[in-house]
Amino acid sequence: MHGFNISSHTRLEWSLSHTGLIHNHTQCGQWHIERYTLPKFLEDKLWLDTADLFIALEGVILNTDELCSDFNTTWQQLIPLLYRTNGPSFVSRLRGSFCGVVYDKTNDTLFVCNDQIGSKMLFYTSTDGCFCLCSDLHTLSRNLPRTEPDNIFIGDILDKGYATNNHTFIQGVHRLMAGEYLMVRGTTCSCHSYHHFDNTPHKYDEATMLAETDRLFRQAVHRVLRKNEQAHLRHFFPLSGGLDSRMCQWIAHNLATAPIINFTYSQSGHYDHLLPQEISRYLGNQWVFFPLDGGNYITDIDTVCADTDWMHNYMRPVEIDYYVRSTDWQQVGVVLTGVNGDNILSADVDNRREIDRLYTLGFNANSLGSPLVLQHVSESYSPFCDVDLLSYVMHIPTAKRRNYQFYDRWILTYYPEAAQWHHKYESIGHRHSMLTIMGRHIQVRDLPRRIFLYIGRHMGWRDQDLALQESMNPYDLWVQQNPHIMEAFADYYTRCMPLVQDDEQRRRCEHIFRQGSIMEKGKVLTILSALQHLFHN
Repeated sequence: MHGFNISSHTRLEWSLSHTGLIHNHTQCGQWHIERYTLPKFLEDKLWLDTADLFIALEGVILNTDELCSDFNTTWQQLIPLLYRTNGPSFVSRLRGSFCGVVYDKTNDTLFVCNDQIGSKMLFYTSTDGCFCLCSDLHTLSRNLPRTEPDNIFIGDILDKGYATNNHTFIQGVHRLMAGEYLMVRGTTCSCHSYHHFDNTPHKYDEATMLAETDRLFRQAVHRVLRKNEQAHLRHFFPLSGGLDSRMCQWIAHNLATAPIINFTYSQSGHYDHLLPQEISRYLGNQWVFFPLDGGNYITDIDTVCADTDWMHNYMRPVEIDYYVRSTDWQQVGVVLTGVNGDNILSADVDNRREIDRLYTLGFNANSLGSPLVLQHVSESYSPFCDVDLLSYVMHIPTAKRRNYQFYDRWILTYYPEAAQWHHKYESIGHRHSMLTIMGRHIQVRDLPRRIFLYIGRHMGWRDQDLALQESMNPYDLWVQQNPHIMEAFADYYTRCMPLVQDDEQRRRCEHIFRQGSIMEKGKVLTILSALQHLFHN
């Protein structure tokens, strides 16, 4: 992953395979600071050296115009002003997908900041008075004298397929998380939080809350459109059969002054193929379809793992990674996605558990996959993760958002034409009723399927047989049709399994690979890829 590379005393050697990146390097005191970045949105990406500060920004800032207008100054002047006024928490004023580095020459202190949702990869380690930080985990591993696997992280991958904390595959190497910044002074490194979302329920006023949600959502979409059009880059946005991408594209169509191209990738004939075709035609957008039939691409294990820094089960982002590698992105701007929509405008947990779920699932798990892949070719942004919208919607009581109540009301109030297509085979505004079981809210119509799966697992049915009943992605069907896929998996497993040294991990990996679905097998293959590429002791 391109981005920042910071080390004390000696420069790290990058191992990036991507070409066409812009390279910057400076030395501030003991710090070697480097950046490799895409040649897009360079106006946002400061590389600024003043008498008292060095400041660098990476990513895309969507509200530059608004901030410069508010303070009546230029971007180059504004960021130092914000830092001198607010310290490293100045980044709380920024909106977009970004990270930043500040070296304060007045007190010899280095600050490294991630954005409010942790969308940028920043991996760091501090041992024996030596600090290293890098946006690329493989590069960092190659520059460490010794690396050991982190058993906590491996356990999370086997259990859930993603991390629940700031650990990585490498013991002692951590990830800078959502709304955090590092402060490094001398030999001391400390991590601080500058932003944390709150969901204290506000008194429910539906009309007011619908109106404000709509205003903030449109503001977030408009910022993406404006940034692309100012940079003379194309609107190239995904459209699936889900509700989240539909609403992003519906509102983008209302606000854009340049043409929009929608792209869809799925199994041919699935509603994730057919619905987007209908919706894009209705909106008058150009539409591109990329079939995933056969599933041959899922054997590209190491490529997908490296593109996502081995942060979760590689099977989750394997489709978008395959599509990105098959498409020309040179003239594509910020990609407007619907990431996290279901987690935000609909809620399936109680209020007291929602914030924890937001940080573990919303900012880490499956939601991390496509943004990491897209960062290799451009930037991506989801209005559902916009700080202004998210901060507001979190205060709407979860009881009012449950089972798409609030989501559907928003659509029917402001965009009723978008409700003419089903969502998960349900009519918008006419959802099936729900039951609460062990703190989880489950649709009544879904209860028989869950009982079937529960009984099946306790009767010893194989996970792949169960997966055929519930998966929208026919991985196991593809494997049945294409035996060479499983042959490639088995060969990779046989070749790399000796790298697993821990007896308990070996037992669990063997069980999952033997009994699990293709999606479950992906967890084991992700671990084997990490052991093969990140460890050299």
